[in-house]
Amino acid sequence: MLKAIDAVKYILAKTGCIHPFRLSRILALADMKHLKEKGKRLTDATYRRGPGAFYIEGLKEEISDDPCYVKREGDPDKGVKGCIEYKCDPPELPGELARYLDEAIQEASSLDDMDLNKKVVENPLFEKLFY
Repeated sequence: MLKAIDAVKYILAKTGCIHPFRLSRILALADMKHLKEKGKRLTDATYRRGPGAFYIEGLKEEISDDPCYVKREGDPDKGVKGCIEYKCDPPELPGELARYLDEAIQEASSLDDMDLNKKVVENPLFEKLFY
């Protein structure tokens, strides 16, 4: 099982600067893909429900304390979303585990935020992410 923060670093190293919303959905997709194939989640991420949404517990704090992350503020008036970028070397992940993250990144790349969220929360395995 991967540490969630290593999966986050890997995703950000592959995608560049993305909004935390997309990041959490990509991670959830990878966890569900692994769960479907192997019967257990890929990462140790702790998923929590918020009002009308979900988030990964502790992720914000972990990113805030690490100088490898660059946070860019958005400008809602101009329709520009903020994002997080990872500037250090990505973690070395075993290929068979990295594959799930790569597939989730690829799948998410063709979806807008609403469709990506729908794909995650409407997946029958979504409920199994919460324990």
